[in-house]
Amino acid sequence: MKKFNFIKAVLISSVVIFSSCGTDNDVVECSVSSPDNYVFSHDGTNTVSFGGQTARLKMVGEILDKLEDETATDVALLNEMFANGTGFADATLDASGKQVRSKTAGYQTATVKANVQAMFDSWLVDYTSNVAPAMAAGTQAAPGVPGWVDNRELNAKGQELDQFFAKGLIGALCLDQVANGYLSEAKIGDGVDNVTRDPYTDMEHHWDEGYGYIYGIQGAEGITSEEISGDNLLGKYLTKYEDHRATVYNAFIEGRQAIVENCSEVRDEQAQIIKETLSKVVAIRAAYYLEDAALQTDLSAAYFHSLSEGYGFIMSLQFTVDANGNPYYTHDEVNIMLDQLNAGNGFWDRTDAELNQMAADIKAVCGL
Repeated sequence: MKKFNFIKAVLISSVVIFSSCGTDNDVVECSVSSPDNYVFSHDGTNTVSFGGQTARLKMVGEILDKLEDETATDVALLNEMFANGTGFADATLDASGKQVRSKTAGYQTATVKANVQAMFDSWLVDYTSNVAPAMAAGTQAAPGVPGWVDNRELNAKGQELDQFFAKGLIGALCLDQVANGYLSEAKIGDGVDNVTRDPYTDMEHHWDEGYGYIYGIQGAEGITSEEISGDNLLGKYLTKYEDHRATVYNAFIEGRQAIVENCSEVRDEQAQIIKETLSKVVAIRAAYYLEDAALQTDLSAAYFHSLSEGYGFIMSLQFTVDANGNPYYTHDEVNIMLDQLNAGNGFWDRTDAELNQMAADIKAVCGL
């Protein structure tokens, strides 16, 4: 964190940094003077656009509402919402031409993408086929039996599927799209067009789309604030940490201004700050929820809720990016942890010692 704050302070003060932007190894001054907020224009025209990201975040919100509804027994409708981007109460979402499923794990290998998307599909089937009917019948949940524990709706393994879905998408949608997609060399590297504009350049737009996966729920009116409200995904949890929140917001501003001024060193530096900081938030929450579950009264509603959140954040660890450009955990390593949590009767069988050890391991691996 001290490293992030130091870099940010240096850049905000607009110090001159040197990069090999010229030919024959000439050293060229490359300075950035950024605005206070995420507001950018060219010849008086706004150049910030992230409408597709706003639509997808809102789509997720409606899907999550369905995953708390005991009448939601139509898996075809949920599949339509998730995979096709239609069937929403908000007609503007149907008309947006966007959808969520294809973007889920979108920057992973074909095998990982297919595996991750299949997990989300399976949760929709489990909810509509098993959980919602049990909720409607007022069934008391038990090992192998879906139903209620107080106000929490659980599947046969004691798992809240709306929490799996939301926290899983924090990594598989938001973090993957930002860290592995829009802030990657392929999207903002020197080979990307930063000259032709209509009204933004390709590089500017890619950066804005990454921004939108964090701040997009607020729409265009939210571009001037690091405070995020109404979000169910990564933006919600970033806002819980004041230092991380400020670091990410300022880095998005610095990087965007660096693109405007063709300062690639600052752009890349700020992109890495964003990737690492968002990844830390995911890791912190994964460990936090495991520890919180271990603190709860045995098999209470709070226990099942916290462990369900932790499960989703663990799934999200495979989409993180560390200082070396690698995930904290690979897809296979994440699945080993998920298999451990699913073993036997799932959450009904877990022990405090087991959960605390898993949290300690995550902290060690992620440098927390």
